Amino acid sequence: MIRCPEPDCGWQAIAPSDDAAREQYAENVVDAHTESVDADVPDGMVQVRVGDGEWRTMTAEQAATFHDAAETDD
Repeated sequence: MIRCPEPDCGWQAIAPSDDAAREQYAENVVDAHTESVDADVPDGMVQVRVGDGEWRTMTAEQAATFHDAAETDD
């Protein structure tokens, strides 16, 4: 079962497979834990907050690696 690790978020997947649960989790992250900003970000790239208000533009794969590394630092 996948649960959202964000503080104060009680979301958990209810899905028939791991793939479906991961899709549901991705939808939760986008719907509940992201915000839209007016920025000029190239196609295929995302922006990640990397400090007090600092943003870095990177690929989605780089962002996933960055996120995983940040979780292991906690």
